[in-house]
Amino acid sequence: MTIDDRPPTIVSGLLGGTSLFVDINGAKIFYETFGEDRADRAPIVLIHGSTGTGQSNWRLVAPWLAREYRVIVPDCRGHGQSTNPERSYSFKEMADDVAALVRVLGYERAHILGHSNGGNVALVTLLEHAEIVQTAILQAANAYVSVDLIEKEPAVFDPERIAREDAAWMNRMIALHGATHGENYWRELAQLTLRETISAPNYTPADLARVRRATLVIQGEQDRVNAPMRHAQFIAQHIPDCEHWLPRGVGHTVHAELPNDWIARVLDFLSRRGDDANDALYRLQRAQYDSRATVFEVKAKCAAGLALAGQVLTREQAQAACETLTPIAPHVDSADLKILLTDATPVAIVNRAVANVLRAPQFLAECMTQARLGEVVRILDEQGDWARVQLEADGYIGWMRAGMLQRCDAHAWREYRAARNVIVWGELVPGFDDAARTRIAGKLPFAITLPQIDQRDDAAAVRLPDGRVWWVTQDALLPLAQRPRPDAAGVAATLERMRRFVGVPYFWGGRTPFGFDCSGFAQTFWEFMGVPIPRDSDQQFRAGAAVAGVAAPGDLLFFGEPSELSARNERITHVAVSLGGEAFIHANAAAWGVSSNSLDPAAPNYRAWLHEHFVGARRFR
Repeated sequence: MTIDDRPPTIVSGLLGGTSLFVDINGAKIFYETFGEDRADRAPIVLIHGSTGTGQSNWRLVAPWLAREYRVIVPDCRGHGQSTNPERSYSFKEMADDVAALVRVLGYERAHILGHSNGGNVALVTLLEHAEIVQTAILQAANAYVSVDLIEKEPAVFDPERIAREDAAWMNRMIALHGATHGENYWRELAQLTLRETISAPNYTPADLARVRRATLVIQGEQDRVNAPMRHAQFIAQHIPDCEHWLPRGVGHTVHAELPNDWIARVLDFLSRRGDDANDALYRLQRAQYDSRATVFEVKAKCAAGLALAGQVLTREQAQAACETLTPIAPHVDSADLKILLTDATPVAIVNRAVANVLRAPQFLAECMTQARLGEVVRILDEQGDWARVQLEADGYIGWMRAGMLQRCDAHAWREYRAARNVIVWGELVPGFDDAARTRIAGKLPFAITLPQIDQRDDAAAVRLPDGRVWWVTQDALLPLAQRPRPDAAGVAATLERMRRFVGVPYFWGGRTPFGFDCSGFAQTFWEFMGVPIPRDSDQQFRAGAAVAGVAAPGDLLFFGEPSELSARNERITHVAVSLGGEAFIHANAAAWGVSSNSLDPAAPNYRAWLHEHFVGARRFR
C-alpha cells in the first residue's frame, strides 16, 4: 500500500464534523471526523455498505458515538467523494485503504466497524491487517459466499432491472456518487459491487480461528440477505471469544432500525473489551468463571499505569486477574479490587419457607433460583433492604431480601446445621404455633431439613433458625438417618414421592412444591437422597456421568439443540428425571407444571419435540 506524503485537504463537513481528503493507494479518499481524540481509547472507523457512503449509512449514529470516541467516517474508494482511478472494487483493496487511513492519521489501532459489504471490508481488515485493529464489529457480514448469494444477487444489482423497477435506488446512487463520478456511474458501481459480492470473501473456519482481536457480530433476525444462511452465527462460532447480537424483528440495517439499542450495544462492547487489558479480563472471566456461581466484575483502568477496580469473589481470582495482565503491564495495582468472600464475610440462615434469589436487587428482576428454610448463605454485599448471597449448597449467587435471613456467627451456623435431624417428606406441610395445631404459622416445603426438638402424640416440634418453634404432623417428617439412599430402592422410593407433584405449577427458578422449574425439580429429587448436584440443566449435564444404552430410573435426561455458537456444539435447555425406559417426569413450560411424558412414539403422552431434541442421559450416585 502507498500513502501520499501530502497533508489532508480540508473541506466542509456533511454531517457537522470535519471533512478531509487524503491520498491513499492511488486514490483520493474522502473522510469525516467527529469528536475528540482521547488518550485512553482508540478511534472508531465506520465503513459503509454497498452503493452507499459514509454520510448515507452513518448519519444517525456517528455524532452519538463521537460523544465518547473519535469517529472517522470515510467514503470507500469509488463511492461518494472518494475517487477510484482504476475503476476497481475489492474488499481486500478497501481493507488496504482502511489500514492505510488509520496509519496516515497517526493511530496505532482503531475500532473497525462495518455494515453489509462494509462489514466484509471490516472482516478482511481484521484478517489481513490485524495489527491496526483494536476491536472489530461486523454487521450483516459474511465470511464466505453462500450459494444463495450467487443465485439472487445478480438480479438485485442488474442495472436494467434497477432502472425499470427501482427508480428510488437509482436516483439515490446518482445523488450520492454522480457529482464525483458522473451521472451514469451508478450502473458501473452496481456491476462492480455484484462482481465482488458473489466472489468474496472466502474465509474458512480455520481462517477465522486465527483471530485474536475482540469481535462483535451483529445481524438482524430478519435480515433477508444474511440470516437465511446464518452468516453471523458462522462467524461467531469460529472466531474465539466472539460476541454476537441477533436482535429479533429487525432486518438488514440494525443501526438504522434500532439506533438507540445499537448505540448502547456498541458502546457497552467497547467499554468492556475496547482495550487489551479489559479484553484479557473478559477472556479470563469467560474461560474460568461462571457468573451463576462466582463474581468476577473487574475493570482495568489505564490512565496512570494499570489498576484494577470492581469486585471478585475470592483472593485467588484477584491474583489470577493480576497474572493475566502481567504481559501487558509489569505491575498491576489491585488495591481497589474488592474481595467479597473472606473469613469476615457474614453468614446467615434462610428464615423463610422459600426465598426467591433474584438476578438484581429489584422486585421485578428475574428469579434465578430459590433458597429454602434452614439453608446457609454467605452475605457478599448489601444494598438497602437487599443482600447479595451465595448459597452454601450449590454455590449459586443472587440477590434476596435481607429480612428473610437470620444472621449468625460461625458457631450458631454450625450448631444449627448439626442439629438438623429430620427431613420434610410431605409436600407442603402446615406448621402451627402450638402443639394442638390450631393456629397455622406457615408451610414447610418438601426436602428441607430441620432440628426436631420435641414430640407430643402425633405432633412434632421443629426449631426454626430464629429460635421459633413450629408444630407439624409427625408423619410428615422422616428421620434424617432414614432418608432414602441413592441406590435402586432409594431411587424408586423417591420417584414415588416425586410423582405426587404432578400438576404442581411451573415456576422459573422454583425448587419447591409451590412451583418447580425443570432443573430445580431434578436437583430436589437427588437432594432428597442426600446427593448434591448443580443447579442448572447445563451444569448438571456436564457434572453427571454419561449413560450408555437405556436410561435407568433416576437418570437425568437432557434436551436441547445443536448450537453453532457453543464450543461444545450443544445447548442444553431442559432436563427430566427418568422413570426407566422411555418414560420420565419433569417440570415443563409446555404443560406449565410437573407432568409425565415418554420418548416412545406409541405412548399417549409422547411429545415429538422432546424426542427430536434429546441430547443424552447422565447418572448421579
